[in-house]
Amino acid sequence: MTDCIHTLFSAWGDPSPEARATATDAAIGPELYYSDPNPPAPIHSCDDYLTYIQMFGEMAPGAIAKVVDISEKNGHARATVDFIINETITQRGQYFVDLKDGKIARIVGFSGMGEPR
Repeated sequence: MTDCIHTLFSAWGDPSPEARATATDAAIGPELYYSDPNPPAPIHSCDDYLTYIQMFGEMAPGAIAKVVDISEKNGHARATVDFIINETITQRGQYFVDLKDGKIARIVGFSGMGEPR
């Protein structure tokens, strides 16, 4: 049931707009809610999400996002994702995901692992 999370993040490093769109379409359901620390407001459309991940590729050419761990329970998941440039992890974050019918309905990401300050 969590394959869609791997599929979604595989699109982040793909240089092909068509491949990014295909992977995103395969991963998300008919309604999307996406939020992380960078966009000023939550993203609700596939087109806006694709524009967002295109900016990731433009700002960090060659960078990828790799899911390194997933915990799942009752249609919810927590994914740990590494952002990698030139084989170096530049950031690690956590995403909390609501799944519906094998696809992502809602995903909220946070930088870091929630370490105490």
